[in-house]
Amino acid sequence: MDNFTIEIDGDGIALVTFDVPGRSMNIITSSVQRDLDELVIRLSGDPAIRGAVLRSGKASGFCAGADLNEMLDDIERWRAARTQEELRDGVADAAGLSRRIRALETCGKPVAAVVDGLALGGGLELVLGCHYRIAADKADLHIAFPEAGIGLLPGAGGTQRLPRLAGLAASVPYLLDCKPIALADAVAAGVFHAALPAERLLEAARGWILGGGNAVAPWDDKGFKVPGNGPHSPAGYNQFGLAMAARLADGKTPWTGNILKCLYEGLQVPIDAGLRIESRYFFNTARSREAAEHIAAFLASRASRAKPAAGVSADKATS
Repeated sequence: MDNFTIEIDGDGIALVTFDVPGRSMNIITSSVQRDLDELVIRLSGDPAIRGAVLRSGKASGFCAGADLNEMLDDIERWRAARTQEELRDGVADAAGLSRRIRALETCGKPVAAVVDGLALGGGLELVLGCHYRIAADKADLHIAFPEAGIGLLPGAGGTQRLPRLAGLAASVPYLLDCKPIALADAVAAGVFHAALPAERLLEAARGWILGGGNAVAPWDDKGFKVPGNGPHSPAGYNQFGLAMAARLADGKTPWTGNILKCLYEGLQVPIDAGLRIESRYFFNTARSREAAEHIAAFLASRASRAKPAAGVSADKATS
């Protein structure tokens, strides 16, 4: 694998280090997705592995989300789809990361994720696909779903796993408004299991596995219910009733309506069906003109900010 390394200790715990070469931050690329296939095969098929701890090899944090330049290439290809076969292939392509995270979640081995720094977008979705999640209790921790800010929606399980942990009402501001998730709130809601000093993260993750870490996600247990109940509940009526009308009135933000559809439809069915629903809406959202424009504008703004000011050397500007 190019982006993950595995070290197996004497207790059978695989320390999996996520470290995309040549990047200052980990991002989800097509290469990372291919490596996730290999990682799942290794974890599920190696009897010497008792469980795994997934961590970042970057000082910047766990993962900053998707490679948006690759995303624009994907969008161009998806927008060209016309026939039913092309559309089906496009949805399957758009569901790639979601499918791989689900494979990790159901690999049969307990997987712990440790976050020190940032976990955004697809990086946070990868974390939520792990069975035990702990984070460094520090000021620069940043966990969020920024997709709506660039015309997209979380398409690798974010609209399905977050409300199944935190509840529908609590999840809406994080998904629609890109509100950062405060660590204390994340722990209280079960989005993360604990907040610890950074130097204790690996020890705690190993201890969870050695103590009999559960390799089954809560939503895969029989009888699981969304906290606070789903769309057909007082909380659901508040989210999908008149209070949402203003968000949908202008028609210029298709991702808003599609996020709400993911929540409304996906939380009424088992997780695998919910993930399929999310993937279809992610595909349709990404194909929109508005999404392509928002992503391109974001990338242009980022490139402009990265340029050195007049009279400032490139070395000083990037230091």
